[in-house]
This record gives sequence, structure tokens and C-alpha cells, in this order.
Amino acid sequence: MTEMHKEANACYEQCLEKDQDSILSLARPLDDGRLVLAQDIIKEAAQFMESYLDTAPSSPAQSADEMGDTDKPRPDSPMQQSSTLTDPGSSTQRAEDIVDNRTLLKEKLDRARKWILWQTISNEKVMYGPIGAFIEYVALIVQEKLTYLADSSSDNDLGRRLVLPSTKFDYNSSDTDDTMRIGMGLARANISDPIDDNCRRVSYDEVFAVLEAKRKGDDDGFKDAFKRLYMNAREMYQQQHNLRFAWGVTVSDRLVRVCHFGHDRAISSCHMDVSTPKGRRSFIEVLANWSFCEESQLGRDPTMEYLHDLRCWQIACASEKGCMGEGADVNYYYFSTVRCHAERVFGRHTRCFLATDIMPTAVVSTTNPLITTVVIKDSWAFSKRNASDDGCDKVRSLNKIKEGLSAQAAAKDIIFPKIEAGGRVSFQRNGKWVEDNTDMVYGQGKLAEDNADTVHGPGKLAEKNTDTANEVGKAHSDDDPLFRAHRRIVMSPIGESLCSTKSVAEFVTVICDAMRCHSAFVDHCNILHRDISDNNILVVRSEGIARGMLIDFDNAIDLEQKERDDLNKVTGTLPYMSINNLSKSDVERTSLDDWESMLCLICWFATRGTISGKRREYEEFAKFPIAVWQHDSTNGMITAKESAFYSPELFRDFIVRYFKLEGDKGEESDLLKNLAFVLREYLFQNPDLTLDFHGTFKKRKHVEPARRELSIEELETDELDSLLNKIFPMVNPFKERAEKWREISKQLLAFTNVFWEKAMDLQKEANKANGNTAIGNIYQ
Repeated sequence: MTEMHKEANACYEQCLEKDQDSILSLARPLDDGRLVLAQDIIKEAAQFMESYLDTAPSSPAQSADEMGDTDKPRPDSPMQQSSTLTDPGSSTQRAEDIVDNRTLLKEKLDRARKWILWQTISNEKVMYGPIGAFIEYVALIVQEKLTYLADSSSDNDLGRRLVLPSTKFDYNSSDTDDTMRIGMGLARANISDPIDDNCRRVSYDEVFAVLEAKRKGDDDGFKDAFKRLYMNAREMYQQQHNLRFAWGVTVSDRLVRVCHFGHDRAISSCHMDVSTPKGRRSFIEVLANWSFCEESQLGRDPTMEYLHDLRCWQIACASEKGCMGEGADVNYYYFSTVRCHAERVFGRHTRCFLATDIMPTAVVSTTNPLITTVVIKDSWAFSKRNASDDGCDKVRSLNKIKEGLSAQAAAKDIIFPKIEAGGRVSFQRNGKWVEDNTDMVYGQGKLAEDNADTVHGPGKLAEKNTDTANEVGKAHSDDDPLFRAHRRIVMSPIGESLCSTKSVAEFVTVICDAMRCHSAFVDHCNILHRDISDNNILVVRSEGIARGMLIDFDNAIDLEQKERDDLNKVTGTLPYMSINNLSKSDVERTSLDDWESMLCLICWFATRGTISGKRREYEEFAKFPIAVWQHDSTNGMITAKESAFYSPELFRDFIVRYFKLEGDKGEESDLLKNLAFVLREYLFQNPDLTLDFHGTFKKRKHVEPARRELSIEELETDELDSLLNKIFPMVNPFKERAEKWREISKQLLAFTNVFWEKAMDLQKEANKANGNTAIGNIYQ
């Protein structure tokens, strides 16, 4: 079983909320006029379908290869029941007047009935044709209804879209190299587009939902279809830069369920049995609502638009005041380069775009690229509902850094992100400005209440697979619900991925720069980052010199406004989280947890490879002991790190011996190894701490004999554990370190500066040898 399949299975077992019909209300049209129109279409489409199915002759038997080996209708089908509907020639006369092409409707129903009424399905792939015919039938009703109304109405904006299925089934999408296949894609189409059987092979960047069908009608059939949906949703998030959440449909035999993939949970509706009139009407209602709801209800971000004529994206961002809405200044940026995709179903869905504020005047291409000047980060981080109470507000943190470092001499030689614009994302919904957050996504009904009551994350799946471990466990506190706000920040300068370093000296320079930034944020701005990871360190190049910049303040906290609960939260990114953090210890998180995360990052990259193009393949890397830092259970990760960092000997044998250090430049290799050993020593065996607080494991403290005297009464009444704790108290080695975090951090920074200077000298020597001696100002 692949990691993807394990992830999908964990989602089904731990994160899926089943039988929640309230999820269907999320697509209910918000506009009263469109809601009435959708309800009329639902009624007419269901009425015409039932009348035709009840009166039409049985279709001839299909071959076993096409739809099974029998043409007998199901015993519980409308064809075997005494229908309460009258002849279609009378009761559906209005529907016939609206639908011009009645023959085409009947052809669609003749195909659809092979799925909804017949008893045996021998092949899953052939299910898609009749299912697609059902969907096209509803699209025909929508199209003909709107065409009829358009002739008698001045309102040309009655409908929003047609929902059409792909006519290629179980196919590979053209926009991914993955072997994952789409069962059936559901895509938007213009109201005037023809509905025919021409080849529609929609890709992941076009679909708003994927439909997966399985022949089995039991729970196993639903489980298999749902797991395929999960994997398809992951591809959708990666390919669609403006996708806020994903829809999906499972079909197990005749049982249809609608699924919704949000940031922290998946939800499925109760099944709709299309072998019954009630089930067919329910599925028609879903399709009709999808046709008339707003784009935001389908998961699209209305503040991002692809400009086809220019072949680039336009994205709206809040001004420096940090808000979007009526009367607020909004800045528009343009991009064609995506530096970071949303790669997971659950989590922050972090995306980074390289952009410019100058609208192109010609088609963007490789010969006419955009000249980008800023990086835009788009993400959904855990937040306080009231922005003014949000101590982890990223805009506030960046503005404080900008103010705190502008006059500091110590900050002159570090590179830090400068905010240009940004804040929480808002857009117009049904004519009103709304803030984009999880409350808005789940509406104001039962699901919003459920979301407010949900203080658990997606369990072990989050512990292993979300992009930050802040998704593990509770969001903020027991009385603070799981709430995410959609934020968008515009920053400069532009940097490259940490994976782009070209030498060990570059890598050492960049990571040392990142921690020099980190220390400046703490010392001069009282901002603690709390998420040291490869995605949050950028390589900024100037005249041949690689420097490092620490970014992403989604998990940062203002130490001047700290609450104890905030400093005990589990934050960070696997596999770089500190032992104290992973353990959910009651010891306060400090700067030392970030220093330990940096040590983990050094070990991880040094084992995988620090030089671009020369990194180990994942299959080889996964064989080394360090791989369990990401793919084991939480307890397994903790034990592995405790063992690896316990002593210099174990650190060497478990970790350093597997470092992949390319080239003959032994001085650079030694530099990285020595940096790792020094960080480990001053974090876990600091000479300024007592021996009781050395190491990584909890231990019993040595107590002098005079303090071991216990009374007879204590010896007779106390439990063994209680007696042991009185004689040899249990101590947490991280406790005293947390109390002395400022002193230890200064020591670590001093050593880091030494390694940074040496790595910079090695870079300059390499540049000189290559004939490049100019070193410019990074901000010019």
C-alpha cells in the first residue's frame, strides 16, 4: 500500500463525518430568485423523469460487457410499483412546453435507466455512461428552462452555469504526471454551450468535483470510492490555485453520496438511492443547486481570476490597512509562476506566487515573462475570530518586525521579509461583503455549529500529513473553536526554495541567516516564529552570494501579548518539530524549540542532500533511521529523536554518519557536521545546566541521603510510585532549559555567527575563483 493510499484510508477511518445531509445546504442558491428557479427545475425534472420511467417500455437487455446480463427491472423500481404520477402527456405538459428537444431528454433517460433501474452491474467502468446521461438530463432541463425564460424576460443573468460530466471515463488527467485516474470529472459550462456526446476530457484544473463509481453497494463500495475521491481532491488542490474546498460524489451501485473536503475534515451526505423516486429527486436537487449557486459555493476564490487573453492570473490583495471590502483600497497583482502549491487535502493550503503589480500589456510567455517583484503568500491558518484579538496575526507580526528592525544596527546585515500589502481575504457574496473563513464556508446553519463545537483536529492523519502540526489536537484552547481565516500577504524580496542551494557553504550560510533573523525577531520585536521548516526559509541571491530569509508567520506569537495557553500549543512542521513540542509537554515553548527545529532541519537536509540536483531519491532516504521522524507514530518520532540527540556518540551513529556531503571540499563538509554537533551539545548537554537537566529523557533526580528520610507512616501508606517520587523526584530535562532560554539562545546565536562568517568566506572564495567578485545590496 502506497503512502497516498495509507493517507486516504486514514482519512476515511479518522476524519470522515458520515451521513451529514446538512452538507447539501452549502450549495443552496443564496439569491432568492435563483433559488425559486432551481426549485422549479428540480420539481419539473423529477416529475418528467418519473412519468417517463413509469410509462416507457423496458429497454432491451444489454450485454454483460455493457451493463450486466439482465434486463429485468429492480423489484423496488417505479416500473414495478403503482405510480401516483399521471400520464406524461397530461401532468408534464408544462415541462414539455419548456423542453424543446423532448426526444433528446428521453434518449438521456433511456441511457440513465440502465444504471438506476436494472439489477446487475458487471463492470464499474460502464456505469459512468448512464450516470453521465443522468447528469446531462438535468443540464438539458436547466438549459431549456433558461432559454424559455430568456425569451420572455429582460434578465439575461438568470442562470450561472451548466454542470456537465466528462465523456471520457476512468482516465488520466493531462495536467499531472501522477498515475491517479479520474473516474468522471464534473465541470462548469456556459448556459449556451451545446450538450452533446463530443469528447469532454476535463483535467484537474477544470473540475469542481470528481465522481467515483464502484459496483458494490455496501460500505466497502463507498469506502473504495471515497478513498479515490480523497486522492483526486489532493490533485485538485495542487492544480487549482484558487480552490478553497473541494466537492466530490461517490456512487456505490445505486447509492449516491455527496462529499465535501474542507481544511480539517471531510463530510459526506446520507446516501441517495436512485432506484427510488426520492433518491433520484435528491440527486437532481444537488445538480440543480450546483447550477445556480455562486462560484464561491463551488469552492472557487472570487478574488482570483485567470486572464485567458494574457495567460496569467490576477489576484486581489488588501491594502496596507489589512482589509478588503466596501470602500477599502484593494491592490491587484499578476502572476504566472507558482512557487508553492497546496499539496495536501487538510491543512493551511499554503500557496506562494511570484507576482508584479504591473498589469501586462501582451500575452505572457517564456519570451515575454512577467518581471516579478513580490511574493504573495496565500493560506488558511488557525486564527481568532476577531482579528483584533488574534495574537498570531501575520500582518501584525510583519508590521511589528518592519518597525522593530528598521532602526536596529544589528539588523543591517540580515535579510527579513518586508510587507507590502495584505490581510484577511473578503469578497462579495450575494451582494454583501463577507470575510473568507471556515465559518463562512460552512454557513450559518448546523455545520457552522458543528464546526464551532469541533475542537479536535483530524487526528493522526494531521499528525503525519498536514503542512503544520498546529492542525494536531486543539486549535487554541478548549473554549476556542477550530477556526481558520483566509489570509493573503504580499512581501519582498523574492527568494528561492531552500532546495536550490548549490554548495554546502551556501546551505550553511542560508540556515545560519535564518536563525540570525529568528534571533533578531525575538530580541528586537518580541516575535517568536514557532515553525522553522524548509518551506519557511528562502534563498535570496545577490551577485553570486546566497543569503537566507525566514518567512511565514502563521504560527508566530507576540511575546508581549502572550498567554500561557498560547505558549503550550503544538506548532511546527513534521519532521522538524522539537521533542518538547511533539510530546505536548506542559513545559513552555520557547526560542529553544525553534533552535531544535533548526537542528532537525540540518540533519534532514544533510541526510537527503544539500546540493540541488544531487539529493538522494526518497526511496533511498527512507531506509535511514531519520526517516521515522516523519512517518512513524508520534511516540515513535519522539523516541527516535530522544535517542538520536541523547549523546554525541548516538548522534553520530544514528544521524551524522548518513550525511550526504558531495564534492571534495572537506572544509565545507566539516563545517556542516561541526555546526550540527555544536547545536546538539548546547541544546541537550549545555555546560551551564546541572547534570540532572542534560540529555533528552525524563529521569529521576539524585537526592542527597539527608533528604531521603521518610517516616514510618509514609512507608506504610504511600504507593510505590509516590515513594519513588519522594526519594528520587522525576525531572523533565527541558524544564530548566526553558527557564534559561534567553541565555542559551545567546550562546547558540554566537556560535551561529561564527559558522555564518566562515560559510560566507567560503562562498566569496568560490566566487573569486569563478571570476565573480561583486557583492551588491539585496534590496536594490
